[in-house]
Amino acid sequence: MSKTKEKKPRTNHLELARRVIELAQENGMGIGDALSEQQLARTFQVSRTLIRAALDVMVEQGLADHQAGRGYALLADPASQALGPALPQAEEQELATSVLRDRMAGRLGNSISISEIMRRYEVGRSSAQKVLTQLGEDQVVERGPGQSWQFRPLLDNLSALEESLRYRMTLEPEALLTPGFEVDRARLSLLRDGTEQLLRTAIEDFDIEQFRELDISLHELIATGCSNRFIGDALLHHHCLRRLPNLLPMVSVHRLQEALREHLRIIEHIERGQFEIAADLLRLHLRLSVAQRPQTANRGIPLGFNQRQ
Repeated sequence: MSKTKEKKPRTNHLELARRVIELAQENGMGIGDALSEQQLARTFQVSRTLIRAALDVMVEQGLADHQAGRGYALLADPASQALGPALPQAEEQELATSVLRDRMAGRLGNSISISEIMRRYEVGRSSAQKVLTQLGEDQVVERGPGQSWQFRPLLDNLSALEESLRYRMTLEPEALLTPGFEVDRARLSLLRDGTEQLLRTAIEDFDIEQFRELDISLHELIATGCSNRFIGDALLHHHCLRRLPNLLPMVSVHRLQEALREHLRIIEHIERGQFEIAADLLRLHLRLSVAQRPQTANRGIPLGFNQRQ
């Protein structure tokens, strides 16, 4: 009797499971603590169906438990460094990475189809369809005319980076100024602690991936706290784009350290409820990021392309 091939989780379910684990770590959760579907769906701005799929991935890996009528709960200590590596690689990850890498390197045009993926990557129709669906959920592609899928704008050149920063400069300060802005003080405190810890790191040991996670997490927190659902939703969708591997040029560690100090000043005034000052500092922070962007960009496979956690 042949051995059944183990089914791997989908990329978006796996990525969401990782984010649930990170949130549990940030919030200091422990074994036995409940994982609320409704609260997680609201936090990550996704459906409860997607949350359940992510939690089921954790159950399969022995990281969470599910009991009928009681829901999901942590089965392992989220502070353990073994949690992330314990999650398997997703079924579509390798193919999706190849498509995204080829698009960013200029080897693919503005649109792609199932037949082109089948021919170029030597895969079956089912795999090609799955990867297009996955890239659509990641907002990399959208349905075009006929059988084509159009690539959406990516952060793959300096012009796109500047447009992204100016877009955020318009919306993010306004998000802070919406009446009823909700401060997630627990997450904000953890972000402050993580930022201060990274700033204490010697420059030769500075972790750029950790900086990237702290940076995106702070801006996502601002989007999540926004009481205007249209502004918040637009920003969260844009930060999903920022989480994709990209071809952005290297920035000096000194600039990244200064950006962290700017983050700390923004966090300080958010904690005090001084949202107008925080918005002004945020606007200045983004303006400095525009002004100090490098003048040239690397081409080819982006640094750390396969290092996403």
